[in-house]
Amino acid sequence: MAQCSSGMQSTVFAHSGEFVLRSVGTEAVLVPIRNRVGDLDSVYTMSEVAVRIWSLIDGRIDDEAIAARISAEYDVEPDTAARDVKEILSALEEAELIRRA
Repeated sequence: MAQCSSGMQSTVFAHSGEFVLRSVGTEAVLVPIRNRVGDLDSVYTMSEVAVRIWSLIDGRIDDEAIAARISAEYDVEPDTAARDVKEILSALEEAELIRRA
């Protein structure tokens, strides 16, 4: 695996299962297909940036490359983008929406 400047290994993630993503205003709602439609505990609201990060998760692109894309596309400092991406990936992994590839 590639090394980032902090000395930690980069991580590649993939989606865990099948999902439906629906836009609602400036946010989106992610619904895992594996659960009952009426199970509101399995519905996740995502910001525009989280949706973009979600779209970049493909089982091949690592977290550093995702952060670089977010930094460039949203004109934010690389360190800020890296922190935000790590936070969102961590939340998605904790919710079992993504897994380490």
